[in-house]
Amino acid sequence: MSKKLTGRVKNPYSKSFEAGIENLRDEIQLALQWNRPSILIAIHKSKAGQTKSQLTLEQRILDFNKKVERNRANEKNIDLIRKIKSTANRENIVFFISGFENTNNSSRDEVFRLLNMQREFFIENLIRAVFWLTKAEAEKLPHSAPDFWAFRHRTVEFAPTRD
Repeated sequence: MSKKLTGRVKNPYSKSFEAGIENLRDEIQLALQWNRPSILIAIHKSKAGQTKSQLTLEQRILDFNKKVERNRANEKNIDLIRKIKSTANRENIVFFISGFENTNNSSRDEVFRLLNMQREFFIENLIRAVFWLTKAEAEKLPHSAPDFWAFRHRTVEFAPTRD
């Protein structure tokens, strides 16, 4: 016996969106609970979906009484770790790292190379970070920064929205 569907479904991927947010939130919660690092990769096809996910996850992190600090890559800011190193009270912060689309190929390669070379910093300093990547960036990261890729704790790929 099948149910007849009535009305229009506004967002057919809402379960995937919520599942992705919950996976990231749960990983951050466990990292905080167990006082351990967490390197998370969140992959989106669109910038709009990425922005929505960031805002939603930030709200969930605020529920833990922690702050979010955004760190955006661009051609003048390729050493993302330097800013994190200079941040006080890192144990109460979850870093959102994005903006790789604002770099050209050579500076993006340099960002990934620096992440690869300094990957231990995240582990040794119990850093909790979410790297927000496009699909193309996520495809390039394992090749450009294979050791950093191996250090990641979880990867979540969000289904595209059809809003």
